Amino acid sequence: MGCATGIVKYLVFLANLVFALAGLGFVIIGILVKFNVGQATNILPTDFSLAPILSIIIGAIVFITAFLGCCGAVKESTCMLTTYAIVLLTIFILQLAVGIYAFLQIRDKPTFNQAIHDNVEKTFNKMYQSTEANETMQVTQRFLHCCGVNSYQDYEDIKKQIPLSCCRNQHVQCPSLNNDPYNIGCAKQLQTTLEKYSQIIGGVAIGIAAAEIIGAIFGLCLASSIRNSYRRHLYA
Repeated sequence: MGCATGIVKYLVFLANLVFALAGLGFVIIGILVKFNVGQATNILPTDFSLAPILSIIIGAIVFITAFLGCCGAVKESTCMLTTYAIVLLTIFILQLAVGIYAFLQIRDKPTFNQAIHDNVEKTFNKMYQSTEANETMQVTQRFLHCCGVNSYQDYEDIKKQIPLSCCRNQHVQCPSLNNDPYNIGCAKQLQTTLEKYSQIIGGVAIGIAAAEIIGAIFGLCLASSIRNSYRRHLYA
């Protein structure tokens, strides 16, 4: 095996080691979100509430694919490397399709914001009839530092005491001296948070997609180089 082929082999191995760690990271993040703030995801539109589950599934697929690439590079298996490259290209195409869909959904900002507002309002209206809705609002308010749908006034309008999850000091009931409730509503705060993190996630996704293309090209090049090397030794 030539020097160039050896370099590509180790590049493929190292790249897939990084992929494997990234995949494991996605799985861990998905599990933590699902179990720690799982109730808060119930307030999101259906497409977004599935995010933790999708993170676990995508992370598992990436981890298995990276493991396949590592084994293919170490064992110099053309079959495993070719399969690895095909799987990477398939994942890239699926990510591109999902990315375009998500971009179109978020681009329609009035509809996107209205869907979030409606979901928060629906959950708020069920707070005192449903334990699940109550837990969802409590977790959302505590996690996002917000209160009610539009503001803490929503609780006063329905003649209910402002919950502790709305208080800056969550060990003391608010409003009280030096302990005002969060003034921003959860609908607005959720919209802002999703817009902020969607840009970060978009940037990470672009980086991962570029790495996938490079990984697939390297995998195919390595498979071709190994195949040619075997042929040269066979007919030497």
